[in-house]
Amino acid sequence: MSFLNRTFGALDPKYLIRAYVLSAAFMALMVWMLTYSTPPSADKTPLPQLIYFGIGALVFPFSKLVWDEMKRVMMGGNVFYLNAILLLFCKLIINYLLWSFALFIAPIGMAYLWLRSRHA
Repeated sequence: MSFLNRTFGALDPKYLIRAYVLSAAFMALMVWMLTYSTPPSADKTPLPQLIYFGIGALVFPFSKLVWDEMKRVMMGGNVFYLNAILLLFCKLIINYLLWSFALFIAPIGMAYLWLRSRHA
């Protein structure tokens, strides 16, 4: 229980809510695509994919945290002016990739939060 308190408690609730809303949107999109891509005659339910999507959706905020921290370290306080449509498209692609690989990236974010809250 201490691990959950230290990892979830170290994040801002607004950050968590925003990340989970985005994660739920990606989850809904993927479930919709998965259900409509299988033919109706197929008896097989895509349970392994749904489990992967569900776990990935739960740990997405931690993979997003890894990206945000890397951005903060690399760019610092610099501001870049870009075309809004291009920027939104890039953010959508980056967030989708973070959501897709959340099972592999999120443990880094969880370990980072656990170590950061341990020394605080």
